[in-house]
Amino acid sequence: MDIILNTNRPPSADRDPRSRFRAEKPPIGGWLPGISLTPTQISVLNAMADRLIPGGGGFPAPSEVDVVSFFRRYIAPEGQEPKWFPFIGESEFQARLDTLGEEFVQSSSAAQVETLQTLEKTEEFFFARIRDLTYYAYYSRPAVITAINANLKAGKDLRNSPQPFGYSDTMDEWDEQLLSRVRGTYTRTEDVRPVEVPADLLKSNATQLHESQV
Repeated sequence: MDIILNTNRPPSADRDPRSRFRAEKPPIGGWLPGISLTPTQISVLNAMADRLIPGGGGFPAPSEVDVVSFFRRYIAPEGQEPKWFPFIGESEFQARLDTLGEEFVQSSSAAQVETLQTLEKTEEFFFARIRDLTYYAYYSRPAVITAINANLKAGKDLRNSPQPFGYSDTMDEWDEQLLSRVRGTYTRTEDVRPVEVPADLLKSNATQLHESQV
């Protein structure tokens, strides 16, 4: 098979219409290396998460599976507009944790639950950020996936991602008789050839692209 290298230089970022869409997409995997948190702030987060999702019954507590690292990546760092989930910036988030501080950490479990119930009513936005991030963080952890596999009948096949294994161990077998009746065609990769694009079509696409940028 002959390989033809494309020697054309890519368009500059300013001319590439995809550049503006890239700027509007959140960073995959969150912000790296993530925001900094003090030991007290980490303790507050762990205590809050443990009250929201109590461990037990074969399931680890959130503080045991490092949910804090998830928070650190997804809170918008200083200098970045918090325009993507969870819609809260580093300074505001840290300040709210500092308000709870060591007093919250040293409180009894019952007192911590009562504080969270109060926050749910009086600081709805902040409470929702903590709650949602705790859920997302906890159920993304391999140890929690393993616990679901081991303890929940409906979760035997749950994985962090269906790839590369898919869900073949829970799918019904293919009906070979039905498959034998399927008819179709395809073009082998080595037989694929470039096609000539009509000049009027190229001109039409260029016009539409220009109008979309205006």
